Amino acid sequence: MVTLAKIERHTSFAVVERDGVHVLRVEADHSYANLLHKVDIDVAGQSVLHWRWRVDMLSSQTDITRKSGDDLPARVCVLFDLPLSRLGMGDRMALLMGRTLFDPDLPAVTICYVWDSRQAAGTWLPNAYTGRVMQLVLHQGVASGWEEEQRDLRDDFARAFPHESANGPAPHVAAIGVSADGDNTGAHSLAFIGDISIGP
Repeated sequence: MVTLAKIERHTSFAVVERDGVHVLRVEADHSYANLLHKVDIDVAGQSVLHWRWRVDMLSSQTDITRKSGDDLPARVCVLFDLPLSRLGMGDRMALLMGRTLFDPDLPAVTICYVWDSRQAAGTWLPNAYTGRVMQLVLHQGVASGWEEEQRDLRDDFARAFPHESANGPAPHVAAIGVSADGDNTGAHSLAFIGDISIGP
């Protein structure tokens, strides 16, 4: 689990049984945390990300277009191992500084598929803190049931990072992450995520 020292309350993750299968229960309450699973996947051969999820509770006070409102009930993120040589000079220096000050494994680019309370499904937008994380809203509001997802990572990488895509193919996937947070707005949310896989 990845947390921030300045945020004392951590989002909770637990494997539970829901609708007859085991899934990940993700609850945020004035909290922040990411759960990461490191991988090394060449998307040239395995590019389709599958998962299912539902959001049973979320806050209407969040607004992911602003830092002060940047909380979400559920994210599924793909961290790419993009070579530094494919970044512009400014982004390269900023990333090297971030890796020195905060995390040596800080990814160069990340796509997060998010469930939001305000933005319409299909909306692409950068994370409020960094343009190196691009977000795609897939659902809005509380779920009426499970939603099945299937995303082509090569297509989404090209859409999210056109400059980097023009300089070469989609890089390997370095990690898959799930998260939820409520530290900026005091949000309380509850989500369930299951069956994450990458295949042809």
